[in-house]
Amino acid sequence: MNSLLVIALMVLGQAEVAPEPTPAAAVTPAPAPSSPTVPSDPAPAPAPAPAAPSPLFDSLIADFEIGAAYLFQNDGRYGANGSSYTAAEVGQQRNLAVGLRLAIEARLARRHTIIATWAPLDLTTRATLTRDLTFQTTTFADRSVVDHRYLFDGYRLSYLFGLVQTSRFTLGVGASLQVRNASVEFRTVDTAPAVFAVERDIGLVGALKVRARFDAGVLYAQADVDFFNTFGLGLPAGIHDVALTLGIPVIPGFDFLLRLRLVGGGANVPSRDIYNWGNFGFALVGLRVDLPLLWSSR
Repeated sequence: MNSLLVIALMVLGQAEVAPEPTPAAAVTPAPAPSSPTVPSDPAPAPAPAPAAPSPLFDSLIADFEIGAAYLFQNDGRYGANGSSYTAAEVGQQRNLAVGLRLAIEARLARRHTIIATWAPLDLTTRATLTRDLTFQTTTFADRSVVDHRYLFDGYRLSYLFGLVQTSRFTLGVGASLQVRNASVEFRTVDTAPAVFAVERDIGLVGALKVRARFDAGVLYAQADVDFFNTFGLGLPAGIHDVALTLGIPVIPGFDFLLRLRLVGGGANVPSRDIYNWGNFGFALVGLRVDLPLLWSSR
């Protein structure tokens, strides 16, 4: 019995054990071939914006003033045998006159300023003469009632170079050339026919020009001086135009002005037997408009 058991165990030990079946490996399907990517055309770059044209002028300013004028002095003598007379004798100091002026000012390349100015003065007064008065070759009798016209228009072109330019103070120097358009007339109003005499003249006058300006922010102060004088050397002649301005900015490009001005000068011309010298004072209000700046601030 025991021998049979041993034999059975030996037979079992030599039997082959079948391997356990392994699960089939997971099959991953191959990716489907992708279609070739066709690159799309890139969007065209936007065209650069055209550069804004640079302005011709840094500023273009219209300066207008109007106010009262008073003739402190206006002495005249016309003709070889002409009588000397004063502003008071022809009634020029009895009333105030109207003074006005228009200037167009262009600044370019920061330091260069060109100014064109029109300054008219046309004053007619009536007076009764207190003595015989000879004008050129015509004599107006004592007690004659006369109208006296004094026309003195100025057309001026000026240039300034910006010598000093800071945020608060500027100083410019240059020169002016003025065309003088003058007419002096006497006419009786109490005789028929009227007695009339006139002296007319068109001439050129040069002067040095200086402008200084101090800007305090809420307002600014400005001084303009045109000046020339021979100081009696050669032909006695001279011109002066001095203006003191208080400017009050209202909006960008628009200022209100308060201004005092003294204009004077004259000449003694022996070759024409003419002498005239005057000093005129002005109290003025005005407007100063920077046209491009005012337009851009709208």
